[in-house]
Amino acid sequence: MYRLMVFSVITIAAGSAHASGVPFFASPDVPDYSAKMIVRDTYNDKGGRQRVVQHHNGWTHVEEDRRGETNIYYGHFFKNVVLRASRKNGEISSIEVRQVEPSQDYNGIMEVKETDDVEAIGGEQCRWREIVRKMNKDGSGPVWLTCLTGDGIEVATKVLFSSREVMSETRLVELQRGPVPGAAVRPSMQLFEAGTWLKPLPSYDDYTPNAGDFEAKLVSHRSEERLLRHYPWWLRQRDGEDGSILITVWNELEDQGLQYSASKGERRFEAIRSSSNPGPFSKRFDMVSGMVDMKKQDRLLGEDCAWYNRTPDSADAGLMQCLTSDGIPLIDEHWSGWGDGEIFKIVALTRRPVSMDEMQPPRDYLEPAAWGFIRPQY
Repeated sequence: MYRLMVFSVITIAAGSAHASGVPFFASPDVPDYSAKMIVRDTYNDKGGRQRVVQHHNGWTHVEEDRRGETNIYYGHFFKNVVLRASRKNGEISSIEVRQVEPSQDYNGIMEVKETDDVEAIGGEQCRWREIVRKMNKDGSGPVWLTCLTGDGIEVATKVLFSSREVMSETRLVELQRGPVPGAAVRPSMQLFEAGTWLKPLPSYDDYTPNAGDFEAKLVSHRSEERLLRHYPWWLRQRDGEDGSILITVWNELEDQGLQYSASKGERRFEAIRSSSNPGPFSKRFDMVSGMVDMKKQDRLLGEDCAWYNRTPDSADAGLMQCLTSDGIPLIDEHWSGWGDGEIFKIVALTRRPVSMDEMQPPRDYLEPAAWGFIRPQY
């Protein structure tokens, strides 16, 4: 009877929230601790990589070395918020902050199954539990396992293929229970400031502008866009009739920029900037990969434009634009092989000076407290 009662409590607590990248918690009363762990991927890592975890009052800070850079996580399991960052050569070059309602979370926890397997790991006795996520509720995907001590500290994890072969595992090396300062689990507040990510890079200090500033408004059957250019910077703000918001700011020379999005049950903030390695990132905020002339023209608002395929190598989704001679899109056609395309047509255009202050999301969207990260009190 006791075992059934424990299982019920764990299921309710875990099912209410999940934030990937931070340890699993079965209850919110886990003590402060610091831990060193080793992560091993069956087919990639030789010798494993180090994972360091600090926990204080529900908040965790995790650092994990991986292929010459450090992956950093700050988050709160029960608030379902996590900040991921990449650091290389001492510089944080990218972040992603995500907060999502459990019902909307593809990685969300549906159920936690307690097992009879007890193991001693790093000098700590723990009991294994199986985590059933929404993505694999039919049992066809990977299997997640976590091993918790009696006071709720995660000291080991496993991810198994559906064949039950180990895909990756994490095991405790050293654990210290004791006070952890709040500052240790709090990210730098500068990471939430647009200016941190939009600061000019040395590589284009002396660029010569070759495209004029402008402001435009485009509309589709379900969204409205505000488009600004202050070369080499662009801002696109899309407001959907469903209340969704998507704000993208990018630098067309450096693949540098940020994006804020909000929809029902989920918010996300992403940003990239690297002074030591300003080359292309895997994510392009402008969503373009080329410029192929489609040999056709159009005319809107008294302006002529020519059509270009901006994603010529894409097979399942892409972007076609009708651009003026100075590069202003009069028509944006977002197409999708899944039938969820959207065509934006310009309804207002003003060529005018645009300042960098205009090229930023509203401050309250990025305010750390809005995500649950409290600024330090001095």
